[in-house]
Amino acid sequence: DIIIIDLKDCFFTIPLHPDDAPKFAFSVLSLNRQAPMQRYHWVVLPQGTKNSPTLCQTYVDYALQRVRRDNPELIIYHYMDDILVAGQVGSKLHALIPDLE
Repeated sequence: DIIIIDLKDCFFTIPLHPDDAPKFAFSVLSLNRQAPMQRYHWVVLPQGTKNSPTLCQTYVDYALQRVRRDNPELIIYHYMDDILVAGQVGSKLHALIPDLE
């Protein structure tokens, strides 16, 4: 049996520490420069920054540690927001679905 999970909006579910949020700031110009630039920053992990994929991978790995520890008979692979869980037919694989959600 296998279960394939695709986490929805994985980057946007990872909160940034308030001290780190200014490091993810960006500025937006006004139309025809009629007003000063507006500066914004992300409060969740944004897509498109250099380290976001690594941080997402690390975050998902940390979240799966308990499942891996409690179920050594299962094979669990993940890449970014995609998770594959495989186990023998008749294993407790389907009982894990609530834990993985």
